Amino acid sequence: MIDGMVADPSPQWPTVAPLPDGHVATGLLLQMAHRRSRDRLEAALARLGIDVRSFGVLQFLLPGGLSQRQLTDLLGVDKSTLVRVIDRLEEQQLARRTRDPRDRRAFSVTITDQGRRVIASANMAAEEVGEQLFGWLSPQQRRELHQALQRIIQAADPAHPPSGSHSSVIQEPGP
Repeated sequence: MIDGMVADPSPQWPTVAPLPDGHVATGLLLQMAHRRSRDRLEAALARLGIDVRSFGVLQFLLPGGLSQRQLTDLLGVDKSTLVRVIDRLEEQQLARRTRDPRDRRAFSVTITDQGRRVIASANMAAEEVGEQLFGWLSPQQRRELHQALQRIIQAADPAHPPSGSHSSVIQEPGP
């Protein structure tokens, strides 16, 4: 709190800001786009009583149960964060955690019927947010964006670096 005002926990990004040339600008723009889209999704999911991390866990559990280890790897979160998310999902009766019968040290997490109902509503909310954010992209532009983002994810993974430097980079279509 500053001088009687409550501080907003999320930074206010300038609408238009001078950005440096090159890769730094690309990284900053990705960060800004991620933050704004995540904030929009968080607001939509809050009406359903879940957050983005819970949404991710439930989404991954839809096809079937997973171990906590698998979930930490899929979500890219540490064990203690995942435990807190699963604790919350269990309190809301959206997921269930049980000991793995094959390995008593491990836990398996499954989605409940209530969790399936919530994730169905959450997917509709996410679709609406996605339409607001990305609806202006043509199908071709969306495919190109997905391909470019997948390449960025690969390039950022030290265990699986992309082959070649510029040869396999997606080229923008000419004029």
